[in-house]
Amino acid sequence: MATMFTRYYPTAFLLVNGVLYCILAWLFIAEPITWFSNLDIELRDPLGYTELKTMYIGLMGSLGSFSLLAALRKSWQEAGLVLALLSYALLASVRSVGIFVEEQGTDFMLQLLAAEILSALLAALGLWCLARQR
Repeated sequence: MATMFTRYYPTAFLLVNGVLYCILAWLFIAEPITWFSNLDIELRDPLGYTELKTMYIGLMGSLGSFSLLAALRKSWQEAGLVLALLSYALLASVRSVGIFVEEQGTDFMLQLLAAEILSALLAALGLWCLARQR
């Protein structure tokens, strides 16, 4: 039996997730050096920023766009939530290795790690809500 929460949460999560990823992609388009600097990424060669922008903007834009499409198409919601769960879980895993194993972390990176873990849990909650609708 679907409650109002289980009915609307997956759509809301995907919508908010998509908007946030698109905003982040836009920020890296508008001020890439500032945002890479916030992540303590300083390159010797400006050519490296092209590669970083390709990955950050391309992936963030793709994840944001797919999340928005999944929010709008009920049949895509499960795929959107699985993608979000896997993306956030793997981001958190790799970041954890860098912070705790390689000891290469900052306070900002710890905040990002917390956000990634929370986001993975929220995506899992979305999948649970979809399962409850069936």
